[in-house]
Amino acid sequence: MTKRMQFGVFIYSGMLLINSAAWAQASNDVITINGGRNAILMRAPSQRVTPAASPSPGLVTIYSNLGRGKKVYSVFSGSGILGKDAGQMLPQSVANGFKPKADHTVTEIQVGGTYVHGTNSLVVSLNADNGHRPGKALHTWHFANLPTFGTCCRLQTGKFAAGIKVKKGKMYWVVLRPSPQHQDTYDVWADNTKGLSGAYSNNTGSGWNPQSFQTLGAFAVFGK
Repeated sequence: MTKRMQFGVFIYSGMLLINSAAWAQASNDVITINGGRNAILMRAPSQRVTPAASPSPGLVTIYSNLGRGKKVYSVFSGSGILGKDAGQMLPQSVANGFKPKADHTVTEIQVGGTYVHGTNSLVVSLNADNGHRPGKALHTWHFANLPTFGTCCRLQTGKFAAGIKVKKGKMYWVVLRPSPQHQDTYDVWADNTKGLSGAYSNNTGSGWNPQSFQTLGAFAVFGK
């Protein structure tokens, strides 16, 4: 075999390995991009729609990018929320920032978390800012039995009657991460359907990385 033929076989074998690796990223018709940091649904979404729960009556909307009806959040794309054993290149937690337009007390948060494989659980927190990235967790909620990625429109609703005081114009972060006890979790924070971008940060195991403005996950913050 000539050197040129050997080189051609090497390239072809390499392409097969790359293609095999790409297909290995797929699970339940979900294709992952950037080592699992982003997920895209590659099948028709479920036609069954579960209406999103409304926030508790009497609360003020402090921030929301949630849609309505069948478009509360995207059924096609989102950010991977990954444990270190989720089968992707790196683990990942994701944070989206918002700034209240007035002083408020946060008593409720809703997020569009969806499930791909592994342990069906999710940890959500409201965090203070620390130099344009998430700082101290002000309150934390734990969820299980998330809806499957590609379905709509169940939300995870975290309530805290005592409330968390937030200040006008200051940055706060809603953080989604896998449970420390369940590192096989692969969830997806579904994108918002309004095309809104904002402050975004991710943590792939070595601390929070500010990513400037990117598409935000679907979430809302309510209070008094």
